[in-house]
Amino acid sequence: MQLLAIILYSIRGERRVLDFTPGALNVVTGESKTGKSALLDIVEYCLGRDTMQMPVGPITSTVSWYGALFALDGGGRAFIGRPAPQERKASTQRAMLRFGADLEPLEYRELEVNADSGAVREQLSRRINIEENRHEPPVTSARSAVEAHIGHAALLCLQRQSEIANRDLLFHRQGEQGMAQTIKDTIPYFLGAVARDQALKRAQLAAARRELRAAENALRTAEQTGQSTDAMLAALWNEAYTLGLVEHEQPSDRDALIDALRVAAIAPPAAAPAPDRESAVRTVRLRREQDALRYRLRALEAERELLLQQDGAASDFAGAVRTQSARLTSLDLLGLSTNGGNGAEATQEEPMTCVMCGSPLADPPPSVTLLRQSLDHLNEQLRGIDATGPARRRALEALDQEVARVREQVSAADAALQALTSSQTAHQLRPETARADFARGRIHATLAALPASSGEEIRRLRALHERTAARVAALEAELDPAEEREQLTSRLVSISHDMTTWSKRLELEHGDGSVRLDLNRLTVVTDTEQGPVPLFRIGSGENWIGYHIVTHLALHRYFVRQNRPVPRILMLDQPTQVWYRSEIDQRRGTPAGDRDQEAVNRLFRLIYEIVQELAPELQVIVCDHANLAVDWFQDSVQHNWRGGERLIPLHWIDDDES
Repeated sequence: MQLLAIILYSIRGERRVLDFTPGALNVVTGESKTGKSALLDIVEYCLGRDTMQMPVGPITSTVSWYGALFALDGGGRAFIGRPAPQERKASTQRAMLRFGADLEPLEYRELEVNADSGAVREQLSRRINIEENRHEPPVTSARSAVEAHIGHAALLCLQRQSEIANRDLLFHRQGEQGMAQTIKDTIPYFLGAVARDQALKRAQLAAARRELRAAENALRTAEQTGQSTDAMLAALWNEAYTLGLVEHEQPSDRDALIDALRVAAIAPPAAAPAPDRESAVRTVRLRREQDALRYRLRALEAERELLLQQDGAASDFAGAVRTQSARLTSLDLLGLSTNGGNGAEATQEEPMTCVMCGSPLADPPPSVTLLRQSLDHLNEQLRGIDATGPARRRALEALDQEVARVREQVSAADAALQALTSSQTAHQLRPETARADFARGRIHATLAALPASSGEEIRRLRALHERTAARVAALEAELDPAEEREQLTSRLVSISHDMTTWSKRLELEHGDGSVRLDLNRLTVVTDTEQGPVPLFRIGSGENWIGYHIVTHLALHRYFVRQNRPVPRILMLDQPTQVWYRSEIDQRRGTPAGDRDQEAVNRLFRLIYEIVQELAPELQVIVCDHANLAVDWFQDSVQHNWRGGERLIPLHWIDDDES
């Protein structure tokens, strides 16, 4: 997508058309205050920005509509019209959008609002082949997901006068709140460092994660319900066994236990229950089992407490040992030898002396050899402590599982005894048959209300959870951030090669070394013998402008060569401002000093040659004071606003004032 024309419509319906040549260097040169810088604001406004950045003045007081005509890939054209914001307002979302093969700048009577700024961004994004994409911030981040569109691409195509000479800002609007992070999130897509189907895979990953959370919740609920159900079933079994409704001890299989209880619940009345004496014996046996389980639980908890104390003591001891080991490790930093010298082994014939005054020491310090032996001993102790850590953790995990299992058994025994006690209290005057019938009724009611958390259901949920977790892991592997970083680094290396070559050509400071784009800090970095030097630590406005130019030229050369979905437009506002130091220079269009003339010529010649190399795939529009007296530059001058010529015709201003 390249710019064919900018069209202004006055409040009286008059039209001002500024034509541009696609695939070429377009220079808009002129004196100060002729409206050159406003062109960038108009293009950005027509690309869908809601806020009009135009300074209040002749332009805003005379223009009622702003329009831009773009050439699209494949031969089509797009006309975007934006009405000026209403009085006392700086923004609007109203817009006009029209596509056609042979569109020309529209007449004032043809203008109508048929879209909004969001539709403009969406439609233009599709026309330049910006695919569905989505950057998901880290889970711990409070930022929202970002989908790159043409508005984000425009940040790589525009350089305002206050930005191109700024050592702290490299990209358009980088200094606005949240915009720097947006650039970091979207530029990997425009560089092609993310897969084409990344958005689809991210959507699939988000859906799979939702399914995984649902499966985890369902499985956790079923397991918790199953545990409580197991305790309830165990209590019913103990009660039935005590009353003689079942003949065997509790089976280990849950399904078999349920089947046996169903049989007991529908047993015919003729089945004689156990006599009172047998019932009492079973109750006593159940109480003994309850006491044994509680004793077992207390023993397990005591063993667990002992392991925890040992773990804490080992941690404290390890901390103290590491402190002493760190102190003795300083021997290696001092470079002391273990033989000879004042700090080594001292013989009885040669007592150790003070290194300051030379006097013999009555209580000499330990030798280096002894200190090293102490260090080795401490390190050996540390290795022993570290080796026992995993085994102690495994033992704790096993104890926790056993404690949980025994607690469930204690709960089951308690529930069984409680049920028996309440049953005997309510029916102690009734015959044994009535007590058994009452128990059968409870069993039947309990089994009828049994939740759908059987072993088969839990196995099904566990298998579903495993399948969903495997799918999430597979998608996460395909969207590996490390792979994306590697792809991004590879592309930045290619861009760095052009930046380095062109920095040398422009004779920029520190340009002799490697020059690269640092996307983490959104700046240019030059690698020198003294280390990396970011742009904000390089002096002189000439260097700041030069590094901005080579960075954006290198990016757009990459976009063109790799056919990335970025408009083939680069607009530069006042790139030679540091060389035009007087009003006379600005009116004339040529710097006074020879050195300044050479620097300006190098800068424009570099831009011109790159555009020629990539023709017709790149259009560079430069709004500047420069008006060099060389043929190739004059051929590139599209508009020359001098001698009263300017963006807004004078009669528009006169009509407005009258």
